[in-house]
Amino acid sequence: MGSDLPSAEHKENTALDIDGVTSGTPNCDAVFITHYHGDHVGAFESILPDIPIYIGHVAKKVFAAVQNVLKTKMNKGNPERVDEFKTFEIGKTLLFGDIKVTPYTVDHSAFDAYMLLVETEGKRVLHTGDFRMHGARGRKMPLVFEKFASNIDVLIIEGTMMSRRAEKVLTEHEMGRQAKELLRDNKQVFVLCSSTNIDSIAGFYSAAIANKRVFVVCEDDFQNEILRIITENSKSSFYDFSRQKVYTYSKGEKLNKYMSDCGFCFIGRTNFVTGQALQAFPDNLLIYSMWKGYLDKKHPAYDDYKSGFIDKAIAGGSRLAHLHTSGHATAEQLKQVCEITKAKVVIPIHSENPEAFKTLGIAAEIRVLQDGEMAEF
Repeated sequence: MGSDLPSAEHKENTALDIDGVTSGTPNCDAVFITHYHGDHVGAFESILPDIPIYIGHVAKKVFAAVQNVLKTKMNKGNPERVDEFKTFEIGKTLLFGDIKVTPYTVDHSAFDAYMLLVETEGKRVLHTGDFRMHGARGRKMPLVFEKFASNIDVLIIEGTMMSRRAEKVLTEHEMGRQAKELLRDNKQVFVLCSSTNIDSIAGFYSAAIANKRVFVVCEDDFQNEILRIITENSKSSFYDFSRQKVYTYSKGEKLNKYMSDCGFCFIGRTNFVTGQALQAFPDNLLIYSMWKGYLDKKHPAYDDYKSGFIDKAIAGGSRLAHLHTSGHATAEQLKQVCEITKAKVVIPIHSENPEAFKTLGIAAEIRVLQDGEMAEF
């Protein structure tokens, strides 16, 4: 139930009109959301109100925070509907008539993301959601697939990176190592990244601690709320944002001297407050920790506002660096999952080049579906 990605090559009217789900009389027992990214949950308000929506426990909290800030600042969002979402637990099966749905956590740039195993009439269908094997928890993913998702009849698998196969993909561990080096060599560091890309923020936070730098976030309650949610709902020290104080930058007068004396890592966004901070510390390193496509004027995803913000920062003295990794599985990782699951049929989704799956040498039947097309097994 997602809204269109800004990076989509072909912009079309993608409003979902599904009889019994978004229109007509409700005829659906449940809608499952794999994670809180907009291209998976952005159209949730179109789901008929009598149909329950399921999502991970922590993902619900994060998405509620997103909806609250949208409502407060932009008069958008629907936190009341999100409050009604039901939650599921890792490995706990939910039964809907003769259909069993079991969620298993996956490594992704969104925290608390899942794949879904659907079993009915002797068939096993696996929906991977978005996943990767190079994130903070990625090394465990092959074992998760082997243990819980073998002998799959139909594999519905994401394929984002099939159209970006030449792109070099760092591990989150390598990103963290480079972040430590950059903070070691640069005293005043700004980072532009998604407020909900928890792995990356945690990596920069650890780098700040290692280099005894002040860790600062942009003014508003939203980023602090996200970090609080993650800290309170994770058992890993990597996601514990209480290890060192997180400072909030508003107008900055009180913080400027402390930041200047100690050095800092500032997690910012392309907004006024971050712009003011950049002006206060013109001799800085500005790390762009997002996908490069947003800055490529030749790409449909080009974001004039982001690009203009960075151009202005460079004109003011910032030195630009790019440090980012994909939230999605590489082509090699996708092939590995197809082989581990022993899938009989593979249906690529979430890809602008699904036909490329046919070049991976996978033994399964590759079935590329078009919008509105039904597949029977």
